[in-house]
Amino acid sequence: MRPWPQTLRARLTLWYTALLTFTLLVLGATSAVLLDRSLRANLDTSLKSVAQVIAESSRRDTLGPDLDTLLESMLGLRFAERFFQLLDPFGRPDPRLVPRGRVELLLSVKALRNAERGRETYETLPQPSPAAAPLRVLTFPVADHGRLVSVVQVAMSLESVETARWRFVMILVALLPLALGGAGAGGWFLARHALAPVDAIVAAARRIEAEDLSQRIDPAEGSGELGRLATVLNDMLARLERAFDVVRQFSADAAHELRTPLTILRGEIEVALRSPAGDEEYRRVLGSCLEEVNRLTTLVDDLLFLARTDGGTATIERKPVNLSDVLADAVPALQALADVAGVHFGCIAPASVWVSGNASLLFRLIFNLAENGIKYTPSGGTVEVSLRQDGSEGCLDVRDTGPGISRAERERIFQRFYRADPARGQGGTGLGLALARSIVVLHNGRIDVDSTVGQGTRFHVAMPAVTPPR
Repeated sequence: MRPWPQTLRARLTLWYTALLTFTLLVLGATSAVLLDRSLRANLDTSLKSVAQVIAESSRRDTLGPDLDTLLESMLGLRFAERFFQLLDPFGRPDPRLVPRGRVELLLSVKALRNAERGRETYETLPQPSPAAAPLRVLTFPVADHGRLVSVVQVAMSLESVETARWRFVMILVALLPLALGGAGAGGWFLARHALAPVDAIVAAARRIEAEDLSQRIDPAEGSGELGRLATVLNDMLARLERAFDVVRQFSADAAHELRTPLTILRGEIEVALRSPAGDEEYRRVLGSCLEEVNRLTTLVDDLLFLARTDGGTATIERKPVNLSDVLADAVPALQALADVAGVHFGCIAPASVWVSGNASLLFRLIFNLAENGIKYTPSGGTVEVSLRQDGSEGCLDVRDTGPGISRAERERIFQRFYRADPARGQGGTGLGLALARSIVVLHNGRIDVDSTVGQGTRFHVAMPAVTPPR
């Protein structure tokens, strides 16, 4: 079996041709039926005219040569004497009108009953010769003051109707292949012309590869729906290009961050294996390895959390959380970091600021922002964490007196592994601010940064506040 056409152009042409074929067949059949009905209606009208002439002649008793002449002019010489007859009320031939060489017309019981009621009857009857066309017969009553006095039967052959119908059908059959051939060629041309922009878009798309996603499809190559398709494809390519860039940068940064703890682990283990050591040395080496393993575990957990957040699959169990309590839990560790760095640390918080979320993630948010400020603030500077409720929002502010962040760098500080000053802040993973923003997004909040170079930085977090539980 021949397979279904695979190209859109061929399928459009095939569907167009099939639909046109069906339409032509329906129109042709309808036209043939209407032509047949019209010809039969004209024939019935002629029969009635002849019957009325004969009926009027029978009333006036003028059934003579004048009638023959009149019928010859109406029916033609061939049918004038053969296909009509005058009958009495009982269906017997009227001796006043007996045409020569006439064909015996059958008077059905139904036609006679209708004539008695004053109704005319049209019937289609076969001729004695099987090869001859059927006859269209009209039985017409002739009444005098409501009393049936005679019956007129007039018939005409349907040969002309059938001949005209047959010729019409033959013309349709002859023209159908030509019409379909022209329609198929026209459909192919129109489909080719209409789909030419699609070919241009396909050719442009084939030139774009994963290694170079900077190329774009020219929207001018298509108009209307195809122009919108080109625009959508360009938007998709732009998103893919950004995603590929992020993946490349992320892979490079992750490899760099993972290399340091792995190198330390390898060095510690090699040193321990090459030199004899006592239990204390082995314990020191194992402790150092454990620290690096914990660092790797934290890094992997952070990367997994960010990946789930980016993919929209990260979920949290929400419940009312008092941010003041979370801040109080984080203060001891932050104070210890500030003491080591020589930074003055302080916090300002009311008794309660309630939000809906996850306490451990909110602890991570506060700790990361404050730790970032301590890390970049020089010795003798100040880092302050403050909480407040502003209307329907719970607000967290982290201020420091560090070197500040330039406007260009402000757009990138929330990127993974990005450090405004690579020479400082060693020991971190570079994921703190990225994690902070992801946590804020999970809590339906927003995070902003306001900074002045040489004066310091303020991170502002706002999250929907909730009513304290009773």
